[in-house]
Amino acid sequence: MNEDGPDISGTELIEDGALTILVRRPVAVVVGQAYPVLVMLHGFSANESDIYELVPFVDKRVLIVAARAPAKVDDSPRGSFKWYDRAQPSKPEAGLLDTSMERLPRLLEQLPSLTGVAVDTHQVYMGGFSQGAAMSLRMAATFPEMLAGILPHSGFVVPAVSEKLQAGAFRGKGAFVAHGFYDAVLSITQGHEVREVLQAGGVDLTYREYQFAHQTSLESRRDLGDWLNKRLHF
Repeated sequence: MNEDGPDISGTELIEDGALTILVRRPVAVVVGQAYPVLVMLHGFSANESDIYELVPFVDKRVLIVAARAPAKVDDSPRGSFKWYDRAQPSKPEAGLLDTSMERLPRLLEQLPSLTGVAVDTHQVYMGGFSQGAAMSLRMAATFPEMLAGILPHSGFVVPAVSEKLQAGAFRGKGAFVAHGFYDAVLSITQGHEVREVLQAGGVDLTYREYQFAHQTSLESRRDLGDWLNKRLHF
């Protein structure tokens, strides 16, 4: 990452799908070959470029898609967006949340036509930070057939999502969960709840805690990439 933010060189912004996306295509794409996909979802008041700090360690043969949330937080020139409205960080409200949950599965279906890259539907992974992490957990509970695994960093689960996951909606699939021990926005207790819910639901879980607050680190990003790379096949 450089001083101006994550390195997004070699990417393309695509704005005509269900959501605006920033795409890094696999190296040396072969026509007719299907590729693994990592879909990354940013946090509150961030944008699709910010989430690229989480993925420099991901195998370059993976199609990486960073999606922009559908609503603005404000008119900041750098881009400030949200996946849902909330009275508190872990209290999503209906409305915009429903819009996001309608657009995300549509986006997954559109990826081959939007990017020109054939998608291996058995190797679609979704992760993100904070609001984006919560959305990846909700997708795992609601559309488990569309995902092979999730990578929520500093997220949480609400009761409706917890119930589905504990009932086995994502059983046997993979999850890498990261959380900061000193997180004052979404407490470590909420990280533990995510861990316990996924364990109860039979998810193939890797859980990591880090000595930081509501943020990521070089270590957590490297761990995320290592976990994903070991699961992929080409």
